[in-house]
Amino acid sequence: MGAPGEAAQDAEGLQTMRTLARNMTFLMKSIQLGKEQFGLPEKEPWQATNFIR
Repeated sequence: MGAPGEAAQDAEGLQTMRTLARNMTFLMKSIQLGKEQFGLPEKEPWQATNFIR
């Protein structure tokens, strides 16, 4: 366990979290644009199967 406030001094960890946030934002925006331009794929009807014999 670290001391209180120690995480705020972790430059590498903070950079990793900023990069993650930018990448997640990009992905969410890309998904939204894709939905607007292309819609969602069609779903097939669900077919229940029973593999227990």
